[in-house]
Amino acid sequence: MRNLGFFAIFLGLFFFAGNASATTYYVDYASGSDANSGTSNTAPWMHVPGMQGCSAVCAATAPKPADSFILKGGVTWPNASFPILWSWSGTSGNPIYIGVDKTWYAGSSWTRPIFDAQDTVIGGTWNMFLHFVTSGVTYVAVDNIEMKGITWNSVPTYGHLAYITTNTASHITLTNLYMHRWTHTGTGGDNLIVVLGDTNSPYAAGSVCDYCIIDGSDGSSDSGVAFYGFPSVTHSVIHDLPNGILTCGHGELGFNHIYNIKTSVDAPTVHENAIETLTPGAGIFYIHDNVIHDMAIGESMMTGNTNETDYIWNNIIYNLAGGNPFHFPQNTGQTVTAIHYWNNTIVPQSGQNCLIQAFASGTVGTLDFQNNHCITTTSAVNGAISIVSTLNINNNVLQTPTQATTQGFTTSETYVYSPSTTNSSTVASGVNLSSNCSGALAGLCRDTGYACIVDATKQVVCPARTAVTRPSGSAAWDKSAYMLVSSASQPAAPLNLTAIVQ
Repeated sequence: MRNLGFFAIFLGLFFFAGNASATTYYVDYASGSDANSGTSNTAPWMHVPGMQGCSAVCAATAPKPADSFILKGGVTWPNASFPILWSWSGTSGNPIYIGVDKTWYAGSSWTRPIFDAQDTVIGGTWNMFLHFVTSGVTYVAVDNIEMKGITWNSVPTYGHLAYITTNTASHITLTNLYMHRWTHTGTGGDNLIVVLGDTNSPYAAGSVCDYCIIDGSDGSSDSGVAFYGFPSVTHSVIHDLPNGILTCGHGELGFNHIYNIKTSVDAPTVHENAIETLTPGAGIFYIHDNVIHDMAIGESMMTGNTNETDYIWNNIIYNLAGGNPFHFPQNTGQTVTAIHYWNNTIVPQSGQNCLIQAFASGTVGTLDFQNNHCITTTSAVNGAISIVSTLNINNNVLQTPTQATTQGFTTSETYVYSPSTTNSSTVASGVNLSSNCSGALAGLCRDTGYACIVDATKQVVCPARTAVTRPSGSAAWDKSAYMLVSSASQPAAPLNLTAIVQ
């Protein structure tokens, strides 16, 4: 099932906003001409405004709110077309759309349009596909494009090597993008940021990447950060690179499948992570329903900055061969407001606790660790904790790997470490946390959706598992990311359903 989150809202705004001045432009590198009107698919442009080579009518056109730029499916734009230097804004009710119409394509069936750097450094200052070059750009949506072939052969200036940089932009929505195959040669190292947000306030506010694929398996998997300083990443699949999501400020990180975190070519200078919240914090993070596994090194989840509150639930973390489980705080000297770990399944490497205090300086106001399933060889779920004012570590299940296997918790299950019988230690043994299930925390009253998978067409499909509703009232919850699926279980109301408009 495809997710219907922002994309459905965007389509509704776009198609029904009633903006009489909105224009749809068509773009086809193979047969278009920038001298055409661009307003029909029989007279398309060759380039998008801001793209290298854009001329004539294309260059004379200033995109405006509610305009859309439709790229022909199956067509490739080569290295010489980049970077796109974008400087135009939409509005909250009328965003600008750069994407596709799935009825318009080359070949026998629709596939994504392709931006291909052709394994050659993109000339000029910005070695990237898309750069929001003007300060303060807002409300732009980029959808359903394949981007590949970025390469570098030297150490670049920060922010000059990426697939997309939002600069100081806000309310940028990236959906259904497939970004892959980057390589480095020469003195180039672990320098790539696939999507670069903003590490200064307001931290790319309102921006989200939804249903995206970041895949380093067909290139230099010893390099790359999928997201840096980008606030919200949801329903995405990220794999085969040293760093997944490094965010700051505030946001939602949910339903992401992150795996094969590799050792960086620049280790130990570069530190590997699946998810990390960075200084400055100063906001709320909702980190939930992620599946993280197969880490060669680094932290699976490291959070906790000054004035930051973290809600962390329904995550499944396992196969941490050289990686670590939950770590806090993110750095020394932080004054963290609160961290709540609820209903997670954690399997660290042998000899490690499931919750680790990484630094002994700073303070955490409240740390709440409940209903978690911890499978490890240590005698406690947590290591030594000395900087927390209000500490609540209760109602968790601690099992050795042998005990867990005996009860059927294994990686050979369709959904790893899920309960299979009512005799499992996690079942109906936890505290009921339904009083927290409102607003952005409503999903706590459903068990894990098990993130997402990628289908044969390189599209993200979510959820990978049908979530089950947790009991309301005072009935016991399971101590796990899962509720036991039984004949009495009720499937949760669907979240983020997406209508496909073609």
